[in-house]
Parts: sequence; structure tokens; C-alpha cells
Amino acid sequence: IGTGLTPTPPEVAQVHGLIRSVLGQMLGDSEAGAMRLLYGGSVKPSNAANLLFVPDVNGALVGGASLKAEDFYEILSVYAGTQS
Repeated sequence: IGTGLTPTPPEVAQVHGLIRSVLGQMLGDSEAGAMRLLYGGSVKPSNAANLLFVPDVNGALVGGASLKAEDFYEILSVYAGTQS
């Protein structure tokens, strides 16, 4: 986080899947499945569609892109399904 380097969607899926699996072992599959996991890396308009729809990713912690209203709006639009 903070490097500006973005992992690939398969890398994000692998890590989020591992987190979900560990939570399942700790809390049970039902509780783990209900928990929302947020992606916390570098989300921007150009990669939001690739990152926000990875399995086990339920949202994002948006950093620098939230400081520009236009960029943040584009990310929200992608998540809401109003832009591809």
C-alpha cells in the first residue's frame, strides 16, 4: 500500500480468498461469507472495474483518488454498475 503498484486481479483474488478461508476456519463459513472484505491498494478510475469485481472483494478503501471528485465519482460509477 502506498507504492502505486497494483497487483493483478488473480493476485488480489488469491489473497482475498486466503483471508476468507482463514476467517472461515476461525469463525465458521457462514460468518466468513457474510463478512465484507475491502481491497486496500491503489484504486483509480483506470483499474476500478478490474479490482472491484474480483471474487471475495466487497469494496475498496480509496486513497488518493478520493481527493479528486471526478476520479472518485468514476470509481463510484464503476462500483454502482453505471459505467464500464
